[in-house]
Amino acid sequence: MKIGEIARRAGVSASRIRFYEEQGILPPAPRGANGYRDYPESLIATLGFIEQAQRLGFSLKEIAGHATLEGKVCDALPEKLRTKLAEVDAHIAAAQARRAELVALIATLERGEEKAAA
Repeated sequence: MKIGEIARRAGVSASRIRFYEEQGILPPAPRGANGYRDYPESLIATLGFIEQAQRLGFSLKEIAGHATLEGKVCDALPEKLRTKLAEVDAHIAAAQARRAELVALIATLERGEEKAAA
């Protein structure tokens, strides 16, 4: 499958596919006698995996090596996902702590303003 078709079907740009190849996220595609890249249909799932992993907060460096053109992932991936989940949980806890501090500061300031107005 040519790069334009695979890009269209995967919902990404052809330049993004080329970038992933340049960065080593995807192995170089075999080229036909005419020099055009020829991709397997399984690349659609691989590109979907890469896009999803990025949405979930993985860097391209973290993604590299975890996706193959056969649509399989490495055995270490579940542990990497657990690690990312722990990072997300830590960010949520930190954000909730900042929120509580903001609520408390607002309440303190409003009580101070009420005393000054009275």
